[in-house]
Amino acid sequence: MPVGANPACYNFAMQTIIHPTINDDMVITTIAENGYVVIDHYLSTSVVTALANIAKTRFSTQEMTRAGVGKNAQAHDSIRGDSIYWLDENSADDAVQHYFSKVHSLRALLNQQLFMGLTSIETHLAVYTVGATYQKHLDQFSLTQANQLNTRKISTILYLNENWLPEHGGELRLYISETESVDILPLGGRLVLFLSADFWHEVLPASRERLSLTGWFRTRELQSF
Repeated sequence: MPVGANPACYNFAMQTIIHPTINDDMVITTIAENGYVVIDHYLSTSVVTALANIAKTRFSTQEMTRAGVGKNAQAHDSIRGDSIYWLDENSADDAVQHYFSKVHSLRALLNQQLFMGLTSIETHLAVYTVGATYQKHLDQFSLTQANQLNTRKISTILYLNENWLPEHGGELRLYISETESVDILPLGGRLVLFLSADFWHEVLPASRERLSLTGWFRTRELQSF
């Protein structure tokens, strides 16, 4: 059963809280205890709408690329069906600048309170057309895989969907353990954070276009000697 139809929803079975407001102590405590946190109204409606319009424009003008999977980033629609556009921190767009300002403040907070050594964020807009999915996966791989992926420490997803309803589907399914998972609705303005190496997750199909801003807080790349 999806969580989050109500902006402040608590799922007792999964022990998942959807926070209606932002509180620094709450973010740190929840990440430290659970490894993930869900926050509603992370950005104002006007900023979310502006970011959504950028995503729609990039998609309609075919500036987005089909997302790939694996080390070679090959497109496999049956595994991953979204199209993406990487954001530039030097963009002159006010909404993009506001987003980066907010997430860098969050990065500083995580470093200050949890000593995570986060140095940067990479982020892209994502558009899932009707029925598109992203099969179960992990955002960080073992040390035998590419170093760049290993630097991903915290995954971030900001949803940009206006008037999203439970019947639209498109939930993020986050696997809390081997036997439990929680489905999180992609409501506009909702931010999801989770430890990249710890949580398998997938994107379920939706009956309408689904927009998000997906990113990763990173540490410095490992050096080979």
